Amino acid sequence: MSRINTNIAAFMAHRALSMHNDRMYTSLRHLSTGLRVESSKDDPAGMVASNHLRSEIVGINSAMDSISRGEQIIATAEGALAEINALMLELQALVTEAGNQSGLGEEERVAKQAEINMILESIDRIANGTEFGGNKLLNGSLDYEIRGTDLANLDWVHVNSARLGTTGEPLDVHADVLVAAEQATAGITLDNGVFSTSMGLSVTFEIAGPDGIQQFTFADGTNKLEMEAAISTFAEELGITVDLSSNDELILNTREYGSDKMVTVRVTEANGQDSNGGPFVRAFSAGNWVFEPDNEHTDFGEDAQMIINGQIANVNGLEARVVANGFDVELRLTEDSNVVGSMNFEIVSGGAFFDVATGSSRSELATLGIRSMSTGSLSGVDGVLDELRSGGEAAIDGGDLLKAQRIVSDVMDDLSRTQGRLGNFMRYTLESARNTLGETLEQVTAAESGIRDADLAWETAALARSQILSQSAMQALALANSQPMQVLNLLNG
Repeated sequence: MSRINTNIAAFMAHRALSMHNDRMYTSLRHLSTGLRVESSKDDPAGMVASNHLRSEIVGINSAMDSISRGEQIIATAEGALAEINALMLELQALVTEAGNQSGLGEEERVAKQAEINMILESIDRIANGTEFGGNKLLNGSLDYEIRGTDLANLDWVHVNSARLGTTGEPLDVHADVLVAAEQATAGITLDNGVFSTSMGLSVTFEIAGPDGIQQFTFADGTNKLEMEAAISTFAEELGITVDLSSNDELILNTREYGSDKMVTVRVTEANGQDSNGGPFVRAFSAGNWVFEPDNEHTDFGEDAQMIINGQIANVNGLEARVVANGFDVELRLTEDSNVVGSMNFEIVSGGAFFDVATGSSRSELATLGIRSMSTGSLSGVDGVLDELRSGGEAAIDGGDLLKAQRIVSDVMDDLSRTQGRLGNFMRYTLESARNTLGETLEQVTAAESGIRDADLAWETAALARSQILSQSAMQALALANSQPMQVLNLLNG
């Protein structure tokens, strides 16, 4: 059938040509932009998914930037602590040298005390001057604020990490003492307050404490005050105390509590002969004093048993710590509170917050408390570091040198633990979170690229195909347009 007014074949060829041209232009656009999805009409569902993934990518990048900033903050604080620790090493050397009292003249002692004062001033300057982005790091501003009447029953409380309520309300802390801590205890037998062998012997005792060992010889008839005076001369060096409360035994206790503290009393000689008998040593066992047939007894202390906020605490003597689910608290009982009972306090506010995830929930924030590192805050069991200044109770110029040495030792241990805690936080919290986010970013970016980006190899093949089909359609349109001309042959015939 031949028609002139309506060329159906041309219409068909024109439609095919337009379709192939559209596909060719689409392939050219994809090749020129590198994108498969430029607008929602290209892939509506893909556009929605891509936008969601892009939002995640932005959040991950922001979190990684935040973590990098957090690492810089912690590194700054840790660097300052390293310098304080170096100063403490110099301070320890000065205090140790001052222990040689007979070898130092008064002027030299005064000069060393002046050095100590300068070191303490430098420590305070570092503690008050270390800052990052205008925020002080070691002056206590990043520590947690705690309150409660039961705090009087604790020597100290260190909150290393705590997540407060979603609206910032205080966090209650409940500490229960299930079993009290004990000192190591041993004794020397007395008879109504007098050392008696019943044979007129002189007995030599070897007494070992947590910090040293010393021998003492007592003649028959020596009273307990004289024995106490002799032993007390070395008591601090041995790490023990002497208790005169009983007339039946001279009681020796370790200064500190805990299973790592021990005291040993052993008879080494009696009238110059090795002693293999005689009821001279008395042991404290299961709440009762008992005689030891071999004249030697060693006793170890006991750690307290505690529960803090429902978690079994790791306890060393009177010091307890709980680490669980973002909650990290350390505390030390006073000797008066070393009894079975409960104590309560609350963490009000404070701490440093670090965003280690892409969400906005407080549960996704890592928290860290950094205590003040000033000389008035750094302390040990025996006192604070500031007591080593001129006029202080632990000053080397007229003060208690043994106390100074113990304070310095405790403070150095505390600084080391703090440095380790900052290092753990950087390595296992910040760095680990950054590595995890990096892996997540890689996968999310790959998924977003798979949706939005063009496959150039495929688009090149599609372009070649569209070009060929477009040319074919163009040729078909030319043939379709020439077909009505054949009608003229009929008219001419």
